[in-house]
Amino acid sequence: MNIHKNKLKFYFLLLVTLCGLAGIFIYAKSSGILNHMTSMEDLKKYIEGYGKNAYIIFFIVQFVSVIIAPIPSNVSAVVGGMMFGMWGSFFISMLAIISGSVVVFILARKFGRSFTNKFVSHKVSDKYEQIISSKKGELLIMLMFLLPFLPDDIIGFLVGLSKMSLSRYFIIMLLARPWEILAASALGSSNIIIPWWVWGIIALCMIFIIKNSNKMEDKLISAVK
Repeated sequence: MNIHKNKLKFYFLLLVTLCGLAGIFIYAKSSGILNHMTSMEDLKKYIEGYGKNAYIIFFIVQFVSVIIAPIPSNVSAVVGGMMFGMWGSFFISMLAIISGSVVVFILARKFGRSFTNKFVSHKVSDKYEQIISSKKGELLIMLMFLLPFLPDDIIGFLVGLSKMSLSRYFIIMLLARPWEILAASALGSSNIIIPWWVWGIIALCMIFIIKNSNKMEDKLISAVK
C-alpha cells in the first residue's frame, strides 16, 4: 500500500514538474525572450523592462539556461550582477541553476536516453558520457563546473544517465558550482575593481580560450582518462 502511495506521489510530482517546464518553455517561446539572449546588453534591457518583476524573469533565464539558453549561465550572471548586485545575482542564479540541474537529472534518470538526446548532441554525449560513468566521473564533473570552456550547463542530463545518486551530484554542485557564478556576479556588479590593462589581459585570455577550446577540451579528457 505504501509502495503504491509512493509511486502515485512520485508520478504526481513528475507531472507537476513537466507541466511547470512546459509552462516555462511556452512562455520563453511566446514572449520572445530567447531572441534577447544573444547578447548581454539585449538580455539586460529585456529583463529591466519587467520592472519590479525583473528578478522573476532573471530566475527563469537562469533556470532555462541549464537546458536551452544560448547564453551560458555564468555569462548571464554578469547581467544579473549589473541589475541586482553581486549577492542578488549570485543567490538567484544559484537557486535557479541548482533547481534546473536537479530537474534535468531527474527527468534524464526517469525517461532515459531518448529524452536526453533531444537536448544533448551526440557529439557531446559520445565525448563525456563514458567518462562520467567511470571512476573519474566526479573529477570531470567538478572540472566542468570550474573551467569556462566546458559544457557545464547541460551536464545534468548525462549525469542522470549514469549511476551517480542525486544526493552525490547535489553535493558536487554545491562544492564546485558557486565559484564561477559568484565571480561573474561580482564582475557584473563592479564589486571587483579591475584596471584597464587587466581587462586587456582578460580579453586576450578569453580569445585564446575560445580559439583553443576544442584542443583544451580534448587534452583535459585525455588527462582524465
